[in-house]
Amino acid sequence: MTPRWFRLSTLALALAAGLAGCGAGDGPGSAPVVLAAFACGERASPIHAIQGAGPRSPFEGVVVDTEGVVTARLSGLGGFFLQSADATADADPATSEGLFVRTAEPRRDLKAGMHVRVRGTVTEEAGADGGSGFTVIAPLNQLAVCAESVALPAASAVAEPPPEWERFEGMRVLLPGPVTVTGNFELLRFGRAEISLAGRLFHPTERFSPGPQARTLAEANARARVLVDDNLEVEDPRRVWWLGGPVGPARPWRVGTAIDGLAGVLDERGGRHRLQLTAEPTAVRQAPRPTAPPAVGGTHRVAAFNLLNWFNGDGRGGGFPTPRGAQDAAAAARQRDKLVAAIVAMQPDVAALMEVENDGHDPDSAIAQLVAALNAGLGAAGDYRLVDPGVVRLGGDQIKVGLIYRSGRVREAGRAAYIEGGPFSDYNRVPLAQAFEPVDGGVRFVVVANHWKSKGGCDEAQPADRDRGDGQGCYNPRRVDAARAIADWLATDPTGSGGAGALLVGDLNAYGQEDPLRLLRQRGWIDALQRFAGETAYSFVFGGASGRLDHALASASLASRVVGAAEWHVNADELTVFDYTSERKGERRRALYRPDPFRSSDHDPLVVGLDLVATTGAP
Repeated sequence: MTPRWFRLSTLALALAAGLAGCGAGDGPGSAPVVLAAFACGERASPIHAIQGAGPRSPFEGVVVDTEGVVTARLSGLGGFFLQSADATADADPATSEGLFVRTAEPRRDLKAGMHVRVRGTVTEEAGADGGSGFTVIAPLNQLAVCAESVALPAASAVAEPPPEWERFEGMRVLLPGPVTVTGNFELLRFGRAEISLAGRLFHPTERFSPGPQARTLAEANARARVLVDDNLEVEDPRRVWWLGGPVGPARPWRVGTAIDGLAGVLDERGGRHRLQLTAEPTAVRQAPRPTAPPAVGGTHRVAAFNLLNWFNGDGRGGGFPTPRGAQDAAAAARQRDKLVAAIVAMQPDVAALMEVENDGHDPDSAIAQLVAALNAGLGAAGDYRLVDPGVVRLGGDQIKVGLIYRSGRVREAGRAAYIEGGPFSDYNRVPLAQAFEPVDGGVRFVVVANHWKSKGGCDEAQPADRDRGDGQGCYNPRRVDAARAIADWLATDPTGSGGAGALLVGDLNAYGQEDPLRLLRQRGWIDALQRFAGETAYSFVFGGASGRLDHALASASLASRVVGAAEWHVNADELTVFDYTSERKGERRRALYRPDPFRSSDHDPLVVGLDLVATTGAP
């Protein structure tokens, strides 16, 4: 926040110099001053003086005259950008040389390169943080064209994360690149994408425990990130002009895509710094799709996959829409085909599934019909079975976890076990555990499917569950309780497997260095993805940052048999346009659907390789 003494002294100096004026009572500490005659070349307030060196203009609320070069007329945003000519710019990097002029009607008579004079009120609109603002002239009272065509001010080239973006507010900016698409959720819906000057960005609590290091990374992420926008306030445009062509399998615009030569004008709106593009990028290198699942080695494979609300209505083609998932039978069929494509490609011997409709295990249930579709897809090799815990509903939630397995590869060893009550009475879903043993002989092992409370729904959180601002989001105590309870429960050998090693997998809704994961590691569980994928691991992209919400942790007795672990990045990096839904999709976008693994969910599946060859003394 700019100190009041700075605002008053700056304004007084400007008034004394005849650079600005206002009527009585306009602006803090000002005296009645008559503006100069409204004519090109008369005394005017330089744009850098209007912007000032602080987060808000020292002339806020004051009527000023200023001159500059039109750098972009963006009718879709309700005005145009004005920037000082290079010869009149000051040498202070803290004072921006550009601002936005809001017009009541589109000014199609204006074009980039015009030198104009404007008179209007300096206003601060909501900025990218609570204190800064976006400096605009609004309302605009008068405008005069001083020259039809002059040289555009030089664009500020930004090749590395700046100390702060505020210094470029309203100015021409060039990102020579390469920059990285680090978030694409809004790309086709609003024509904008998160880009980073520091490569893929990771959630701070994926890399560091809550505390100073995580805060430092959060600050670095904020400096590295900016939103590139299409300068149109249009939802679901028919085309996004700056992409240079239609989106499709060959141009999927995945997170990780590299871009060169992004040029535009920097503004702030909607609480975010945005580069309003004025030209297409000079080069784009699409991030490739991983067509094959990761190789993890071992004799057997275990997968974990959040299915993004797999519901099948009544199981006979009716019962739609359901509380979650597909809105009709046709959409459910498209979703099923994508899920089948992903699971068949991975060919896990055991798979833990999350977000499955909690509607039992009979032939009409969602999980049974998914298994039937998997077996149909595999043909004669189809041998998947589901684990039936012996209850119609697993907990009281609309969704549940499930376990499926290939009967030609492993068999159930004893009955399934689950734990209800305590932290699993609501919010956290009931976990499901089952012991397996290889059909051809080998070491017995236990797989435990989990799905813990998400970071969403914070408005409904009770005081103990509210977001504490430490990067872990809301409901962190419930996830910690789930971690503690599951560790205690598994220590009692609930499956009666005689101490067989266990693999705890699923969507834990906590990043890698948050409290629940640290608790499990402290209790002796080994983080398989951390061990084999390291800092590059991620399964989810949110808010322009990547991280692991999906985990695989091995008990100490199984850890030596884990020979590989990785995510298959077919979902988190993908545009939602490739999913099974038809909402907000025109005919061309609906035609992008393929019954393939890409965007079969919003989470990436993970795969763990186990070496289950029996050794002397093994359980």
